[in-house]
Amino acid sequence: MSNNLPAAAKVIVEEEIGDSLPPGYYFLPSAAQLIEEYLLQKILDLPMASNIVKIMDFVELIDPDQLNLEEFKYCKDKEGYYITKKAERKANEKTIIKTLTGHWKEYKSNIPISNNSQIVGYKSTFTFYQADGTETAWKLNEYTSNPDIVPVDALTDTVRAKIEEYVACRIHIKKVKLAEQVIYNEETVKDEDEDEDGEE
Repeated sequence: MSNNLPAAAKVIVEEEIGDSLPPGYYFLPSAAQLIEEYLLQKILDLPMASNIVKIMDFVELIDPDQLNLEEFKYCKDKEGYYITKKAERKANEKTIIKTLTGHWKEYKSNIPISNNSQIVGYKSTFTFYQADGTETAWKLNEYTSNPDIVPVDALTDTVRAKIEEYVACRIHIKKVKLAEQVIYNEETVKDEDEDEDGEE
């Protein structure tokens, strides 16, 4: 097996998926991998593990349905990963990030992310709401770096500023499990039985 795989490449199914990853691999990074192998590398001006994670300014200010998630061909459907500058936000009871037609509303903040018993960063989670207040299935996981994981000789004022400036984001649609659906029909149950051994 090749040793030149991007961080978090994981075998989940034997099928051809493209040129950047070997057949049978999808991009499924853990939170710690996303922080250490991608976000921190960007902050330190070092090469990232792969170009699967896209760099784009202020992704959080763009309506999620306007993002080109089709370019993430090695990720799950309707899922994308970005390194981005942290969007301006206002904090009341919950942090709000406004977009053109709605807003991201935070519902969990600063969850510690650990690797080998060391906190490497923090995760905050958001749900997207339309302008009329309707909740959608779009979710945003925002990851920040812990300055303590940066080598002392590299922790300059510039690097400290970048730690505050840049975040990693996973944007995706939360799938509704069949058990949560109110209505079932024979065709749905039939499809569920056929897909029992497959992926979501």
